[in-house]
Amino acid sequence: MAKQPAGRPKRVTMTDVARRAGVSQPTVSFVLNDRRDVAVAEETRRRVLEAAAELDFVPNRAAQLLRSNRSFTVGVVTSGIVSQPYAGLIVLGLQQVVQPAGYVCMVVDTTGDPEQGDSAVASLVGQGVAAIVYASLSPKPLHRSPRLDGIRTIFVNCWPEEGHADTILLADEYAGGRAAAASVFERGHREVAFLGGMRNDYACKERRRGFDDAARAAGLRPADLVHRYGNYQIGSGYDLATEVVVEHGSTALVCGNDRMAIGAMLALHALGLDCPGDVSIVGFDDQPDVADQVRPGLTTAALPHLMLGRRAGELVLAAPDDAPERVIVDCELIERESVGDPPRRLPRPKVRPR
Repeated sequence: MAKQPAGRPKRVTMTDVARRAGVSQPTVSFVLNDRRDVAVAEETRRRVLEAAAELDFVPNRAAQLLRSNRSFTVGVVTSGIVSQPYAGLIVLGLQQVVQPAGYVCMVVDTTGDPEQGDSAVASLVGQGVAAIVYASLSPKPLHRSPRLDGIRTIFVNCWPEEGHADTILLADEYAGGRAAAASVFERGHREVAFLGGMRNDYACKERRRGFDDAARAAGLRPADLVHRYGNYQIGSGYDLATEVVVEHGSTALVCGNDRMAIGAMLALHALGLDCPGDVSIVGFDDQPDVADQVRPGLTTAALPHLMLGRRAGELVLAAPDDAPERVIVDCELIERESVGDPPRRLPRPKVRPR
């Protein structure tokens, strides 16, 4: 009989677990594979699970796959996420849910060429996948591989350009935009400006819709308020904030995202104004290591990337018939120090930067 190579620990088997628990090997298999169609006493089930934990038993997924024709691989097709630590929380949330259940995520990024993932998806499907999860940095339509017939398909922060999705998960951009705007209207601000991202961007349009409805709820006409559009970058927030504060005397700025809000804060500093003493600022995203690190801390609506990923993982593990067609996840308002009461007089910039 061949000897175990030196320094290589012996793999714990179901037979070892059965011996420790004092049951048969088939009973161990029934318990560890959660075969509820086979009657096993709860006390026996408990002994098997305790024995498996004591021996640090790791299931042989390859053998399980051969026996059950079941895959423990989740294919993740992303657009621009792998290079972005913030949106990468979607993948992290997915992994947090599926890995403890024995699944492995295989990630393919298609940035630059939406169709370049087709061959990778075909390879994953050929090897066997439990599901394909599409995920995007920002909400938008994504190319769906035509080779996914019969494969469970979930879209996170995106939706298919063409074809079918079993479930689409999106953040509630509208409600987040409304909550962000309400945080300044409820403090009594009336000279409020909306500084959005790109005008035709889905998130921008939903947040603008929320802003306008919050204005109506405060008794204001949206058409009487200032709306400007930029590109979600710091420089864009700086330029737009300078314009609306100098030319319109805005006392509150509801920004398209946290980066634009940071730009707005820099503009106020250059104008010799204080936040929130002269002008209040609200962001969107709750970007880690940004929104809570600036001074004053930024009030912002949080994009629930981690929760979107976790909900996707729950859907992967759930029965396909239980999957909803659409899931909307809340954008919680995170209140910090960048919002205050309106100033007694409109802000007077000392110097307009060039």
